[in-house]
Amino acid sequence: MAKTQSGDFSSKALAKNVVFSVVTFALNFFISFYITPRIAGQFGSDTYGYLKLANDFASYAALFSIALNSMASRFIMLERARGNTEKARQYFSSVGVANTILALIFVIPAVLCVRWLDTLFEIAPALVWEVKLTYALTFTNFILQLFFSIYSNCYYITNTLYLSSLRTSQASILNAVTVLSLFFFFQPRLSYVVCGTLAATVFTICANVFYTRRLTPDLVFRFSDFSFRRVWTILSSGIWNSITQLSNILTNQLNLLITNIFIGAATMGHLSVAVTAPNVIINFNATIANVFSPNLMRLYAEGDREGMKQAAKTAMRFMCLFVGLPVAVLLTMGTEFFSLWVPTEPAALLRALAVLTILNSIVTGPLQPIYQIFTITNKVRENSLVMICYGFVYLGVVYLLLKTTDLGVYAILGANLVGSLLVASFYHLPYAAKHIGLPRWEFFPEIGRSILSFAVVSAIGFGVSRVTDLSASWLHWFAGAAVTALLGFVCNLFLILRREERAMLREKVGGKLRRLLGRAEP
Repeated sequence: MAKTQSGDFSSKALAKNVVFSVVTFALNFFISFYITPRIAGQFGSDTYGYLKLANDFASYAALFSIALNSMASRFIMLERARGNTEKARQYFSSVGVANTILALIFVIPAVLCVRWLDTLFEIAPALVWEVKLTYALTFTNFILQLFFSIYSNCYYITNTLYLSSLRTSQASILNAVTVLSLFFFFQPRLSYVVCGTLAATVFTICANVFYTRRLTPDLVFRFSDFSFRRVWTILSSGIWNSITQLSNILTNQLNLLITNIFIGAATMGHLSVAVTAPNVIINFNATIANVFSPNLMRLYAEGDREGMKQAAKTAMRFMCLFVGLPVAVLLTMGTEFFSLWVPTEPAALLRALAVLTILNSIVTGPLQPIYQIFTITNKVRENSLVMICYGFVYLGVVYLLLKTTDLGVYAILGANLVGSLLVASFYHLPYAAKHIGLPRWEFFPEIGRSILSFAVVSAIGFGVSRVTDLSASWLHWFAGAAVTALLGFVCNLFLILRREERAMLREKVGGKLRRLLGRAEP
């Protein structure tokens, strides 16, 4: 099994994962960058909101499968690390059978939802068929993913997440080619976006099955290995992850629905466009953070608590290098970005909504790797209880603000921003440290570095925006954003990393350059 040394920036797996994650981020951003203004211009931003709602509905359905699939890799990996191959195979097959049953069950509500969709929402008669087709394809995509989800665990189990990132990059390329081809050769349609996603899902399933057989040949799916006891063991721990996901739905994924009901479809459309870029950034942060999880799991399985402590802090510092850069760019250059991207939409409003959506990642971004500590140490119950309480309190606060103030959509996003920062500061930071034997304040200095980094990069961004006419063209905007990000990253190397970590990074990059130059010599 490939191992990532704790606190080692030179890990090949880490480097590959970061590279492929950046490629995936760029491709997904490009798809959104190209598609969003065309759909908004063709159908209106409120219609684009229905595409976002379709994905949210799939997330609601996933709530019932998270209890099983979120903990499957943990139990399989631990049993394989302990040499219990038969138990690992039983967990693998049992989860596969359970997923098959769940997928078949979900077909019924999916069909009913599509059939009566125009009674659930107010949809223009000319768009009813297109919106229904979009939802049907979205649900088909979700059910396919659920059928074969057990095969996606091979990368985590073998600590080869860079292969997962490579596969994701390839799937993103296929997604982009499919969507762009459909939009280029045919009249733009909302459902084309989901067609690209569906094509990428089919490719991903095939790749996952291939890599499972190659990386974990001992994990073979057999109905005879099904064990209700194994399923119950996973569910008894994983049910709390479902509760945590319910909290995420209450605090994030219901925002469009709440906006539609309490404020209106037009504002929902503005919000759906505004959160496109922040969502890509959030997913990018989660993908980068995920590379650290197998190493933390391995250290925990080996009983190396000291190594686990160092790995957790290194992971946070690594995240701090990146999380503040896109947020600072959105803050300082967001209005010009939206005015160029969707010129028919209110740019200042979109920028404000985007910043409110993503601003909490200055704190929660560096926390991404250590969220896994609650899963690894099997402390998910307390985390779930805290999060579900927060979810219901958030809904109550939002309802009161919408009824008693004129804040509108700012009440929804503002309550989420403040609430997420409070939960991170008073629960996730201190208790993640406690669960791996650190003082409760141990991780706070890393968050302080992240905030300082964001302030410095924002100052650079404001300076660049004052000397450059960012709204003149996309070339001007990207040049300004690139200068801000590059200068900000250089500053982060000194603000975030320790001297020995900078030396290690410098040695690694220098070694790569020397090898490249050596190959280039005649």
